[in-house]
Amino acid sequence: MRNLATALLLLLLCGHRLQATSLNNRIVGGVELPIRLTPWLASLSVQGNHSCGAALINSRWLVTAAHCVPSPERYSVRAGSSSVLAGGQQRAVVKILVHAGFNPRTLVHDIALLQTREPFKLGGSVQLVKLPLPGLSVLPKTLLVAGWGTVHERANATETRLRGTLVQLIDQRRCRRLYGAWGRSITDNMLCAAAAGKDHCYGDSGSPLVHRGSSYGIVSFAHGCANPRFPGVYTRLANYVSWIFAVLKSEGN
Repeated sequence: MRNLATALLLLLLCGHRLQATSLNNRIVGGVELPIRLTPWLASLSVQGNHSCGAALINSRWLVTAAHCVPSPERYSVRAGSSSVLAGGQQRAVVKILVHAGFNPRTLVHDIALLQTREPFKLGGSVQLVKLPLPGLSVLPKTLLVAGWGTVHERANATETRLRGTLVQLIDQRRCRRLYGAWGRSITDNMLCAAAAGKDHCYGDSGSPLVHRGSSYGIVSFAHGCANPRFPGVYTRLANYVSWIFAVLKSEGN
């Protein structure tokens, strides 16, 4: 019954009507998701191997974490498929714009934009994620994070099928206190979310944190995976919407 309730709540948070679906248990605290429930989500690959998640914000641009694109490589993105291996639409990445303030050591301003060579054909399982209002401070309490990351921190490889789980927004002061004990700073441009036994893991970086089709965060980092002492940390997307619009305007989009 708990698994069924989780699946139904995931449907609601994705912004879809409740209907029959093929959600199956795949990880502790999560379920396998058909891509039609998260049609804005794409797999970012390096030389053909999945590395991170990304979210479509228009037909040629995606938003991801800056640490997902540390150096010039042959990046590509696949949207419209629950599998990282086949299906959907695959596009080559031709431009990467990393936030000027990004620091790879502290992961402040952990956000980047990707431009594809050809536009994605929108419709069905390929849709755009909604962006929050600039500077929005009041966020939903329960959110969905999905991706193709590892099932736990000791796993040897990422998954080939999409999975998602629900997490709860964590009080900012509490998150600062927890990570302060580890010597990491949590800034106002970050937010934290967690739930018992539920979290993003390696390979989920760059994926959006969503509620009803709107993204409020980008998977950035954590200390381990589902560590009860250290919640997942996300780039607070509302603080970067103006930057995103400015970049798109300057690029003629």
